[in-house]
Amino acid sequence: MKNTFVPTKWTLLFLLLAAMLTLMGGAAVAPALPLISEVFSDSPEYLVSMIITLPSLAVACTGYLIGIACDRFGRRPVLVFSLVVFAVAGSAGFYLDSLWAILVSRIVLGVGIAGLTTATTALITEYYTGASRAKVLGYQSAAMGLGILILETGGGSLAEISWREPFLIYLVGFVILAGVLLFIHEPSREPRQARHDGTVKLNMGALLPIYASIFVGMAIAFLLPTKLPYLVSEVGTASTTGTGLLLGLMGCCSALAGLFYGRLAARMPRMQVMCLCFFLMGLGCCLLGFAASVTAIAASVIFVGFGQGALIPTIVSWISNKAPAQAMGKATGIFSVALNLGQFGSSLMVVPILAAVGSYSNLFLAGGVCSVLIAVVYAAAWMRERRGTANTV
Repeated sequence: MKNTFVPTKWTLLFLLLAAMLTLMGGAAVAPALPLISEVFSDSPEYLVSMIITLPSLAVACTGYLIGIACDRFGRRPVLVFSLVVFAVAGSAGFYLDSLWAILVSRIVLGVGIAGLTTATTALITEYYTGASRAKVLGYQSAAMGLGILILETGGGSLAEISWREPFLIYLVGFVILAGVLLFIHEPSREPRQARHDGTVKLNMGALLPIYASIFVGMAIAFLLPTKLPYLVSEVGTASTTGTGLLLGLMGCCSALAGLFYGRLAARMPRMQVMCLCFFLMGLGCCLLGFAASVTAIAASVIFVGFGQGALIPTIVSWISNKAPAQAMGKATGIFSVALNLGQFGSSLMVVPILAAVGSYSNLFLAGGVCSVLIAVVYAAAWMRERRGTANTV
């Protein structure tokens, strides 16, 4: 019999709570990075930074397969499994003594984040359509921003106790799991054999520019959780709570952008929104390059937060318009790969760039310039679309 489940407000709540863990799930312990560097002082900085970025690599390696699993076995089983992995593997750093053991646990954590990202996004695109979908995608982005606020400020506060305590924040996954089991069910869909029809393929020619955009966007945005703690120390304030609050401020602005995304999408064409997103992120990073105080840093991260908050729902909405429903798990799986590969690639790309530019301030300035250049490309695409529309009238 066909599943006729209709999502309720409780369904939406726990979907959003699960989505809250996806964007910065690997970065919840970012405020403690300088402390961890002191504990493992014989390890290079880039290796310690992999505590933040290795989950993203794991997502990049497994996201596509998890997307296939979502299409084959259902979104809910993948979501339940992923929450368990998130809580267990994420909290492992609390009791592990070896940096290498912690890094392995972070790889496992990434598998959980891959499932959370793919399952929540696929469920939202199947539960909701039209204007409701745009609104809920905005809520999803807002939840991700709220996740940054909660995870980063919570991690920063716990880091005041010791470097281990921030890992305990991952246990929130068990709390969300209870609500998922009660209120989330498989969406109504076509029979199983239709979903597995191998003739349903993705138009990668149309999707590739979208995936490339989220890759680059996340590579730029992820400069903040991995390098902002060091920039804050560079300007003279080393409080982990303060760093967590700064990252939380970015998350708060990202959440606000998500809440208003539905209205933004209704008023502006997609290319114009993409231009605005990259311009705001670029502006924020450039301002970080000149920031000489914590107040200036706080003002800068606001722009990055708003840009990132609007970028993710724009990308997901774009994908949902280009991909067939039967292959939505696969499409969102590749989205998860691109997003997290950008986050992981950020930590590798900054090594030669930082060596070339010589300071964290110049590193952010370089990232900002790159983002502004991408904004120019989207501005040109928007103008081309506008001219094309005018010529057909």
